[in-house]
Amino acid sequence: MSHHPFARHRLLRPAAVLPALVLALAACSSGSSTSEAPGSQAPSSQASSGGASVTLSGLAFKVTEITVPVGGLTFVNQDVVTHILAEGENGVEVSDARVQKVSVNGGSQGDLVFTVAGDYHITCTVHHAMNMEVHVQ
Repeated sequence: MSHHPFARHRLLRPAAVLPALVLALAACSSGSSTSEAPGSQAPSSQASSGGASVTLSGLAFKVTEITVPVGGLTFVNQDVVTHILAEGENGVEVSDARVQKVSVNGGSQGDLVFTVAGDYHITCTVHHAMNMEVHVQ
């Protein structure tokens, strides 16, 4: 049985690359800006200037209130179901909405864009118990 002299190195290469990949991904995720601390269920949050995000998980917003600057707010859907986010309360979209609703599929993300400062009630039109307030400055 003959072995190629580099065959062993080819088999080890993925094992050598994996730790570097894990470290690179960890570095990328640790620099992300989220509205809540890891594991936090805080009822209120202050957004950072680098762009704010709110996690959707367990058919709920991870924060019920957030303050952000004028611009976009990213919603990261960790559920497997789609959430349709709109300005309104208890699943009912207001007729004179100041923001365009967004559909966020499970495992993806979507943005609501706030162009005018003010207070906004945001709800999921599919899951009526999902409600939060966004204070735009």
